[in-house]
Amino acid sequence: MISTIYINHNQRRLCTKRGAFLLFMAVLLMIATLSGCSKGYSRFMKLPADPSVGSGLGWAAVTSAYAHAKKLPDATSEDISVVRRGTVFLCAERKIDPAGQDIGGLWYKFGEGSAAGWIHSGDLSIFSSEAQAREAVELLQ
Repeated sequence: MISTIYINHNQRRLCTKRGAFLLFMAVLLMIATLSGCSKGYSRFMKLPADPSVGSGLGWAAVTSAYAHAKKLPDATSEDISVVRRGTVFLCAERKIDPAGQDIGGLWYKFGEGSAAGWIHSGDLSIFSSEAQAREAVELLQ
């Protein structure tokens, strides 16, 4: 009889410890889940427009007085022509500068074949439609 009481007491103690541990883990999991949901970005944050999300890369308007069109999307590449402010073109391709986007920026390709060239994003404004690009050009002049 004494051994039965001793076993029941140990089982009860074991169940209490196991129950406390499970309760602790459940509370910890709930805190981790809820704290992860409360941090982060505002739901009302306005993200910048990304022309690549649409049907294409968008339309570019040259905003600097003269933009150097390069043979390759790299600042060290040779100049193939000069493009004047107000020129509007459909972006054929977009590439990150070999130095990285933070340092070298983006390059946009215009034209095809021998008439193709690359212009740095610092000389351009990108729009989702041709009408928006032409309207912006009118405001530049």
